[in-house]
Amino acid sequence: MAVKRRKKHGRVYLEEYKTIRVNGKVKSVYVRSLGPEDPVTKKPRPRPKVFDRLEHGPSHRAGDVALLWELARELDMVDIIDGICCEGTGLEGPTPGKLLTAWAINRALDPVSNTRLENWIPTTDLPRLMGLSPADFTRESLLTTLDFVCYEDPASGRFRDLTRDIDDALYRRWRRLHPLPPGERETLAYDLTSVLFFGVSCPMAELGYNPKRIKRRQVNLALVVSRLDRFPLLHFVYEGSRNGTSTVQNLISGLQGSSVEPGTLIWDRGNVSKAHVEAAQAAGWHLVCGVPKSVKAAVALLEATDVRCTHRTLARGSKAGHIYARKLRGRLYGGERDLVMYTNRERGVREADARNEALATIEEDLQALAGRVGSRGERWIREEASKIIGEYKDYVKPRVRRKGDGPRLSWSYKERDIRDLERTDGKWLLLCTDPELSAKGVVNIYLEKDFIEKVFRKLKSSEELEPVRHRLERRVRAYLFLCVLAYRLLAVLQHRLREVSERDDTWERADTLLQDLGRVERVQVRLGRQVKSWYLNVNGNSRDVLDKMGYKKLLKETVEVDFIM
Repeated sequence: MAVKRRKKHGRVYLEEYKTIRVNGKVKSVYVRSLGPEDPVTKKPRPRPKVFDRLEHGPSHRAGDVALLWELARELDMVDIIDGICCEGTGLEGPTPGKLLTAWAINRALDPVSNTRLENWIPTTDLPRLMGLSPADFTRESLLTTLDFVCYEDPASGRFRDLTRDIDDALYRRWRRLHPLPPGERETLAYDLTSVLFFGVSCPMAELGYNPKRIKRRQVNLALVVSRLDRFPLLHFVYEGSRNGTSTVQNLISGLQGSSVEPGTLIWDRGNVSKAHVEAAQAAGWHLVCGVPKSVKAAVALLEATDVRCTHRTLARGSKAGHIYARKLRGRLYGGERDLVMYTNRERGVREADARNEALATIEEDLQALAGRVGSRGERWIREEASKIIGEYKDYVKPRVRRKGDGPRLSWSYKERDIRDLERTDGKWLLLCTDPELSAKGVVNIYLEKDFIEKVFRKLKSSEELEPVRHRLERRVRAYLFLCVLAYRLLAVLQHRLREVSERDDTWERADTLLQDLGRVERVQVRLGRQVKSWYLNVNGNSRDVLDKMGYKKLLKETVEVDFIM
C-alpha cells in the first residue's frame, strides 16, 4: 500500500494506492481517498474594534450662559466689581464679581428661577466657566453679595452705595472697546419708570404715579442711556413719590461726577423748567427737550407761527404721519432761545376730530341732564354737569339759574379759547440749545428717544424687574443695580449683532439667538480612553451667527482628558 499526495483547488489531498502485477507488469491502483492533508479550520472573523466602555455624565445648560459669560469677560465685569467692592483684584474663589455676574446672567436668561437661584446655577455650565464649585452658589452667599455693593457703614450709620462707581467703570471699559466716532460727543436720553413692590416695610417704597394706575407702593428707577449703542451709563433709584422734574438736579450732579464728557441730553417735556435748562447749560451740556403746552410763552409761539409743509421742511415720514419742522428764535424761560416747531397734519386732524366728537357728546349729555333736573338742587346739578364736562372745563361753562318752579341748566362755549386751541392742533415746540443742529436733526433726536422706553420694557418683560421682593433699602438698591447689570449684557449682545448684520431688528434676533442657544447642552462622554465634551442641540443658524460675531470656538468640542499613552 502506498499513500500519494495530490494537489487540487489549492489544497493537498491524500490518496491510498496498491500495487498489482498485470501481464508481468507492476501497476498502481487507486483504492480510496484519505481526505485533505490538513483538517479544514475556519478562520475566525476579525473582532470589531470597539471602545472598552462608553460613559457620559449629566448634561448642563451651556449655549446661552457661555455666550453671556464671554460678553461679561469682554466687559471685564468680574474684575471691575471685585476691584471696587473688595479694593483689589486677583481674588480667588466665589468673589462678589463672579457671584453677581452669575446672578445677572440668570436674570437675563431665566428670571422665573431667580428665587431658587442656588438650584438653577448647578444645572448650567457657569460653575465650570468660572472655576467654582456648584456648592459655592448658596442662597446665603448670593444674598450676602448684594451687601458688597450697597451696605450700611457702621462708623457713620449711612449707606455706602458703590453702584455709581461700578456704573462709571463699566462705561469707561465700554468706551475703550467701542469709542465714539471721531468728532462726536455723547447723546444721552434720560427717563424714569416706576417699579412696584411687594410689602410695605421698605422706607423707599411709597405711593406714586404709575402708568397702570395701581395703588401699590413703588420706587422709581431712572436710567441714562446712550443713543449711539443703547448702553446704560448711569442709573438712579428714588422714592416712589418722586417725579421726573424733581430728579433732574440729581441727574446733572451724577453726570458731573462721572467720566462722561458733556454732550447732548434728551429728556421729556415733563422734566423741563427754567432752572433745569440753566443748570444743564452751566454743566456744559446741550439740551433737546419738549416744551409743554402749559407754558404760556410756548402756546403763544404755537398760535402765532405756522410751518409750511414743503419738501424743504419735511423732517421725517412714518405710518403715523409726515412731520414738518422749522427753526425759530423766541423768548422762553427768561431769555431768547433756539427753538424748533414741528407739525404733524394727520395728527392735527385726529386731535381736532377727537375734540369735536368729545364736545358733541358733552352737548348731548348736558341736554339730557337739563331735561331731567326736575326738583334737584343746584349743587347736584353743578356736580353732574362737571362730571360730564370733565377735562374740557376750560372750554365749556355751565350755568345753573332759578327760573319758575326750580333751577334750570344752561351752558356756553368759550369760542375764542377753542379757536386758539385749534391753532395748536398737531403742533409742538422743542427747545434745543445746540445751534449747530438742524430742525430735522432736532426732531429726529427727540422723537427717537423712545429707545430708552424700550429699555424699560425689556427690564420689565424679559427680566421681570417687578415686583420687588426685598425689604431692606440697601438690598433694594443692590437688586435694581443687578437688574441693570443684566441689561448691560443684553445691550452688548444687541450691539454685537447690529455690528455684524447692520439691521434694526437686533432685539428680535438677540431673543431668537438666546432661545436657540438655551437648548444647547454640554455633556462629558468617555469614548475608549478619551474624555470629550460634546455640545448637543446646536443648530446651523446659531453656529453661523456665533461665527460672524467672532465666537467660532465658543461651542467647539474638545478633548479634555487624554489617557492614550
